[in-house]
Amino acid sequence: MGLFTRTALDDESDGKRERWLQRGHSSEVAFDAVEFVDGYAVLRWDTGRGGLGLAHSLTTGNASCREVVRALRHRHGVSLIDRYACLVAAQTATQVAQPYVPQLLAYDIDGSGTQYETRWAQLAAALGQPAPYWFHTLRDRDAIAAWRPGSAPAVVPARDVATPITALTELAADEPDGSPVAEVCWYLAREVRRRDHTLVTRQIAELRKDAAGGGDGAHLTLGAVPASLLRPTPPEPTETVRRAGWLSIIERRDVLAYRVADFAQHWDGGRDWHTGAVTDLYPVSCTTAQEWAKRLTPAADDQPPTVLEKGLLRHADDADVLLHDPITSLPVLHHSPGGRNARFYTYSLQRLPTRSPLAAVVLSGSGYTCWIRTQDGTLWLAPEREGSGIGFGYSGNGCHILARLIDVLLDDISASAARSSDPAAPRGLFELLRDTPCDRTTTYTRAQLLAARTN
Repeated sequence: MGLFTRTALDDESDGKRERWLQRGHSSEVAFDAVEFVDGYAVLRWDTGRGGLGLAHSLTTGNASCREVVRALRHRHGVSLIDRYACLVAAQTATQVAQPYVPQLLAYDIDGSGTQYETRWAQLAAALGQPAPYWFHTLRDRDAIAAWRPGSAPAVVPARDVATPITALTELAADEPDGSPVAEVCWYLAREVRRRDHTLVTRQIAELRKDAAGGGDGAHLTLGAVPASLLRPTPPEPTETVRRAGWLSIIERRDVLAYRVADFAQHWDGGRDWHTGAVTDLYPVSCTTAQEWAKRLTPAADDQPPTVLEKGLLRHADDADVLLHDPITSLPVLHHSPGGRNARFYTYSLQRLPTRSPLAAVVLSGSGYTCWIRTQDGTLWLAPEREGSGIGFGYSGNGCHILARLIDVLLDDISASAARSSDPAAPRGLFELLRDTPCDRTTTYTRAQLLAARTN
């Protein structure tokens, strides 16, 4: 919404109600303090027209005016209107075009309840001086708390508030020499720091270019600049080291491992984990799922959950039961056991840990589930990457990915889960899966699959 846009909620008596920031500079402006509330840092000024707050989120790049006002109202109650007349929230950017200039949104506490755009020049006019901005990679709580008008920019390590690396460094610090866990964590921490430093250095340069040209960036001051990087980022660990490190982490049961795992999910979706997508299975309508379920055993209930177990338990109800698959060593959540909506949730693997060749593929129409049976009789869920998806009975991307997967598993049972960018499977194999009925369970033997591949 533009700065001068009005809504039906504005003062209808004369249609000329001004935004608070439009009223210009007050002769009585004094910086008060920094208030921290629900993950936001709010810098407050006293003016002759009421309190003005400038908020920065300490957890994401952008702050919502309504969320900040809600948090402040929860703290101050009815006295909020006496403390704040206007709230301004800092964002990460204003436009796609360069140079980079951060955006501002504003909210008049006694106004229409509408969040609206404003500019740094407008905010500076209300304060009689430029207001400070902290890039989201430089939002150090202590540095913001210490800021006062006229302060030189604080020098802080560049670190994105949305991807904190503290858990990585703490976990690595406790590992023995040569630990793949430590190697993975140290690499990621330094790589994140390098990327954040590169990003904010470029953004500051763009902002200064805008300011030199008389743009809106000339009406703000930097609250912080990045500290120098004194150590180069080492080469990325090999895939073997990365997978070994993550396998150790996700089998752990401590809070620090949970935090590191959460970081990985935000960073790359757990690319180097041995697990892939979460799959739901329906034993009521799938006899293959019933066969698989018979091998499940109760999970340990006398200790905290592993990282993987915790991932499943986030969506559990009180009646759900945590189980263990002894073949894959993966957790399984039995949802609504005994009920009409009973189902299992578990992880697929990115690779099958077996040397026994593929003997058959079982396609269950219930949930579009693909099972792999190896020559030793073991039943496996087909390998699947998070976000890729596999399917059959249609000509979409999921069917292409499943065809690629089966094509490589016929030659190498331990091959990695297929990607959409992998080479296309033979046309005959794809057409076989495309034409498979979705309302029943279909089994294709190795011989049938090989024949389709050469068709």
